[in-house]
Amino acid sequence: MSVGEFAAPTRIVAGRGAVAAMLATEVAAMGAGTVAVVADRGFAHAGLLEPVLEGVPGARLCALIDEDPDVSACESAAAAAREAGASAVLAIGGGSALCAAKAVAILLRNPGRLGDYEGVGRLESAPAPAIAVPTTAGSGSEVSNVVVLHDPGRERHLVIRGRGYEPRVAILDGEMLVTLPRTPMIAAALDALSHALESGWARGATSVTRALALAAGATLRSALPAALAGEVDAMQELVVASAIANLACGNSGLGLVHALTSAPSVHLPHGYQNGVLLPHVARFNGACEQLDELYAQIGFEARFRPGQLSARDVDAMVAAAMSNPFRDNNVRESDEADLRAILARAC
Repeated sequence: MSVGEFAAPTRIVAGRGAVAAMLATEVAAMGAGTVAVVADRGFAHAGLLEPVLEGVPGARLCALIDEDPDVSACESAAAAAREAGASAVLAIGGGSALCAAKAVAILLRNPGRLGDYEGVGRLESAPAPAIAVPTTAGSGSEVSNVVVLHDPGRERHLVIRGRGYEPRVAILDGEMLVTLPRTPMIAAALDALSHALESGWARGATSVTRALALAAGATLRSALPAALAGEVDAMQELVVASAIANLACGNSGLGLVHALTSAPSVHLPHGYQNGVLLPHVARFNGACEQLDELYAQIGFEARFRPGQLSARDVDAMVAAAMSNPFRDNNVRESDEADLRAILARAC
């Protein structure tokens, strides 16, 4: 008899206008004198960060984060947070900024380097308290206890995870997505959809994670076209569904899509890679997913464009997947030849 468990410790505050209504109150409730703000660089440069931080007690901008931050960027952000005397973290941005903020929260309470804590449950002390405000609907990092960082020269990402590593509060507000351009909105949503579908294809799935995955997948499919058309209520549905999808996969584990996209040397957006590979892994798993209609609606092709992946990139993706535990968690077993065949169909 298999035994499963489910945990969702992050408190979720959700609704249009939730950031304006609740962020200052939630930050004040942490009781921190100074709160290190770790935010998405693009969001800040668009002039969107300052209005969010207006009236937030103790907020001190410590780092602006680019896509796919590496270990050194996160350690520099943590050093800035320590220098500012911060005892809590406010994360604002997409998955990259949220992951970096969780890394900062770890180093505010733990000595040494991030690499010292690679793996599961290796922290000496719980991370500093954090509040997460996603500005994309994709990674679900705001409810995840996992930190995924890119480091040059590594075969796979550096992963740190454990109970208590997740943000204390996530504020899900679709109005944070209003200025998000079409291409990153699609990539983020397909990342979330891959979380939902892969959770259903995982050996670690339970009745709880399957229920969440089905609900999230259905909402993501229906809301994405409307969100791309500018409907803010649909954006609210997207950001909530992306968090639900992460709660599902965070408890069930993921599969071949994420195993194949775990090579740090492949410099393509994570959500884009997942979106391309998702239909091909679905077919490999024998899953009857209605993806063709959605992809046609949003104008997304499930193929890498010519020249996007070199032979070296393919080798790196296969090598990363072969050593990734997500491959073993996939409902159908695979070998190197299977992985290469999936990538060949996607090119």
